[in-house]
Amino acid sequence: MAIDAQALADSLHIDTDVTELATLNDLIVTAKILVKDSVAYSQLDTMTDDQLSAIPLFESAVKALATALYYDRTLSNGMPKAVDIMIVHLQGRLGGI
Repeated sequence: MAIDAQALADSLHIDTDVTELATLNDLIVTAKILVKDSVAYSQLDTMTDDQLSAIPLFESAVKALATALYYDRTLSNGMPKAVDIMIVHLQGRLGGI
């Protein structure tokens, strides 16, 4: 299952409108890029959303990071610890740095 702005909004109990969904979608895109770059596994860049969805830990990291970005757009406290842990596991599993 690909990460979807409406599904993320529902899981966070956020009332949605077009603007809010657009914001969540942008945050999901940003979170995907950050997770891919953090894992540093070159094949992630060529994978489709369906292929990425087959890696549950990737989706969990993106959802957690998108949620953190929703509540703190600057990540003033840095990357959430849970996301750090998931990235480390993805690096070990996929062979990234």
